[in-house]
Parts: sequence; structure tokens; C-alpha cells
Amino acid sequence: MRFSVAPVVFESFPGLRLVVALAEEIDNHSPKPDLLQLWRHTWEEAGRWKGTGVNAQSHPRVRPWRDAMGAIGVSGQKFPSSVEAILRRAMKGGEPFSINPLVDYYNLVSLRHVVPAGGFDLEKLDDKLELRLTRRGDMFLALDESEPLAVADGEVAYVTGQVVLTRHFVWRQSRAGLLMPGTRSVFLVSEILGTLGKRLADTVTEDFQAGLTRYFDSVPQTFLVDEAHPSITW
Repeated sequence: MRFSVAPVVFESFPGLRLVVALAEEIDNHSPKPDLLQLWRHTWEEAGRWKGTGVNAQSHPRVRPWRDAMGAIGVSGQKFPSSVEAILRRAMKGGEPFSINPLVDYYNLVSLRHVVPAGGFDLEKLDDKLELRLTRRGDMFLALDESEPLAVADGEVAYVTGQVVLTRHFVWRQSRAGLLMPGTRSVFLVSEILGTLGKRLADTVTEDFQAGLTRYFDSVPQTFLVDEAHPSITW
């Protein structure tokens, strides 16, 4: 399989780094109480931003996403990044939501470092995964819809074939490629803007390595995809 990023994406997001982790023979079905406990702790820690004078959209690692998306004509208010959405939810308090262990884990990484993070089931993808601009014929199946809809040209999106996996880069995920309890092979990714630095990308890489090994008993392959290294093959 191959993952590649189109040059125009790096032109739109200078210095962008993508932390990628690939893991196989995952057990995403069995309960993982230690992971749930850590997820709860991370959720509660993120909630403590409330009352500090910082809201989700003004957090120093979220605001750059609003600025970057705004620079390419995407409204941060209408299409907030996934990390802004989850941080806002945590700051409201209450019980953390739980989907399944892999999703809980990438949400944990997202909140811990305040960066977007997500994942796709590799067995549901074509041989080629791309981060590129959408074009004619690309289709998106929303989580709450039964039929896919055409996507306008020119959105930054993860795409496999003509199946759009995310809208507006880090806003919303498709039903296609979702991580489910039966998922065995996973592509995890976290998007780090250039202004946030390589050290943060390295830290997220270490977190992916440690978490997949500890909680899923799978030693991942990890990659740092950037303008100098825009594709990986495995």
C-alpha cells in the first residue's frame, strides 16, 4: 500500500508534518480497562482549561488550525477542526464518551497533545491512500447518511480511490474506513502544523509507538511524512 500527500497540501500548510503509525493483528474488541482509565484521566485534565480564560478555539494549538483553514477559505466556525471539537466537549465536563479502544486511544492522543488525530481501517481502503484536493467524481458518506454525496472540487481531504474519508482535512470523518471493534489493521495519523514544531511531532510519534504496543500488543511502523518525504510505501 501507499500513502502520499499532494504538493498543493504542503503549499497550503507550510511545514506540515503527518505522524503516521501502521499496526496489524490488533485486538480492538476486548475490554481495555487501563486504557479507559487513562482516557478518563486525559479527559478530566483537558477539562481543566475551563476557567483559565482560554476557550477551545483560542487554545494555542487550536487557533493555528483556525488560521490555517481560514487562509484557504474554510470557515473555522462552520468547519472546526476535530481537535477543537473534542477539546470543547471535554471543557464542558461530564463523562468522557467511549467508542471502541482504538478510537478512544487516538482521541486520548488528540486531547493529551491538543492536536488532530484519527485513523482508518486499512482493510477497508484501496491500495492507495492520498491526502489531496477533491475532484470530480469523489464521494463522501457522512456518518448520519445512508447514501454518499458528491464533494465539490478543491477540498483538502484524505481519499482512497474516489472515496473521501474526511471533509475539510481535519473536520469530519466518513463512514468509510471507520475503525470498528473488528478492525485488525490500522492507519493512525496526527496532523502537526509547521508552526507547532518537530518536537511535538516526535512526541506524538513516541505516544503512538508506546500506546499501540502496550494496549494493543502490536509494535507499529511509524513514519514522519513531510514535504521532503511526501509518501510512504509498506
